[in-house]
Amino acid sequence: MTDKGFVLVTGAAGLLGRHIVRDLTEAGYRVRGFDLGVGPEPCEWMVGDVTSAADVAAAVDGVDAVIHAAARANIWSGSGEEIMQTNVMGTWQVFEAARKAGIGNVIFCSSDSVVGYTVREGAMVPPRYMPVDLDHPLQATDPYALSKIIGEDIARSYTHWGMSVVALRTVFVAYPEMEGEIRARHADPQAYKGTPAGGPSSAGGGAFYNYIEPRDLARAFRLALERPVNPGEFRAYFIANAETLSPEPTLERARRLHGDAIAVRDPALYRNRPFASLYDTELAARDLGFVARNSLRHLVEE
Repeated sequence: MTDKGFVLVTGAAGLLGRHIVRDLTEAGYRVRGFDLGVGPEPCEWMVGDVTSAADVAAAVDGVDAVIHAAARANIWSGSGEEIMQTNVMGTWQVFEAARKAGIGNVIFCSSDSVVGYTVREGAMVPPRYMPVDLDHPLQATDPYALSKIIGEDIARSYTHWGMSVVALRTVFVAYPEMEGEIRARHADPQAYKGTPAGGPSSAGGGAFYNYIEPRDLARAFRLALERPVNPGEFRAYFIANAETLSPEPTLERARRLHGDAIAVRDPALYRNRPFASLYDTELAARDLGFVARNSLRHLVEE
């Protein structure tokens, strides 16, 4: 297998990072994994803290590109201060180190949380219209979402140095470890709370149960890495399965939860595909060639 390039993956030992490392390695990339500890995937490993300038500088040395996935992954992963410290300062350290090292291609793991409609335990601001696209206002309502908005701003600022950046706004990642939680939520959505099935966190995806399977998400990162981009260009994409895990059709759910508050800009989409995502998945399909391949609807239709 030919070596396509040398890629640093931050957060490589985490649930998402492992899938990214595996996908890149199988595609012929040389990979350096960077995390607080060594992960299970066979690659070159470097242990360090993403908020340490010295550690990150050592991690980016010699690589061709960076996928920055290291983060506190949700609002339950620490206090507001800890989330902001890791996600904001860590992101700045990665981009600053990449700039100093002359790296021109960085892929940033963002989140649909930037829209402000993902965590039912917190304040949720309904979207103004659906499907939600890149023109929709960003409405952070919790520290995690705010950290991702700031992260995108950091990423965008480095395009002025000539760096090419792609931000992937991923929805809830439905890892295999989460399948029990998805089933438990579907069995009794009104009573579902916490992690009754022993998963690493509660089943997510916001009020519409948007999701992406981790192998698909890992492939999206690789496609973003391989997409021809101009120096100084910033691009963002929503990465989601084209369908939700909701027990009821998307348009029906929107009307039940919010009446007519959410404008429907593409009624034909939701007529032809009743469980279509709340988010626009067409831009990623056109620009990146990304279409999710792995459906988990069987978990809620068995």
